[in-house]
Amino acid sequence: MIERKILEQKVKDYKIKEFIRDELDNVGFSRAEIEKTPLGMKVTIHSSKPGLIVGKGGANIKSLTRVLEEEFGLKNPQIEIEEIKEPELDPQIIAERIAYQLKRFGKSRFKAIGYKSLQRMMNAGAVGAEITISGRIPGKRHNTWRFKAGRLPKNGFVADNLVGKGFEEIHWNQGSVGIKVALLRPDVKTPDNFKLINEVEVSNDNKEE
Repeated sequence: MIERKILEQKVKDYKIKEFIRDELDNVGFSRAEIEKTPLGMKVTIHSSKPGLIVGKGGANIKSLTRVLEEEFGLKNPQIEIEEIKEPELDPQIIAERIAYQLKRFGKSRFKAIGYKSLQRMMNAGAVGAEITISGRIPGKRHNTWRFKAGRLPKNGFVADNLVGKGFEEIHWNQGSVGIKVALLRPDVKTPDNFKLINEVEVSNDNKEE
């Protein structure tokens, strides 16, 4: 019974996060976190453009709060906005931005958009980054294009737990296009990032003691 309730809550949280993601299109949305507090449910939205999410006079927040109460049954939901200070190092924001640019400038510009986005991530200090655009782009056949730079592990602990990932999808009459972004931030400490200690120096210190 307990396991079932936990599973139901996780499914509900997932649906809420997907709803928020769909509602906040092209506002620098990164992720949403849901936390139960003594006062009710706290929803934290991470975005590079908090002003657009809040809306004029808090209109957008009021609308989101009403939906969370009426459609998802959250009791006294409190929405907070956390600003992303480094959007060029957030893979979800980059994926959203690429999707927006493809919609605006068309599929024929996908290479320029991909290379430029990759360069922005690397200039921001990313250890490694990769952009994958797949779908009917630029022709009628399904293709996959990758733009990558730096050092980005593809498997193992680092790839599974430390590499940030983002995904966006565009739906056109000709078919869908998926955008995946993977990024390793410069402040992430990986297992292979260690410092060797000079044995001679350690020996001398011990003698002095």
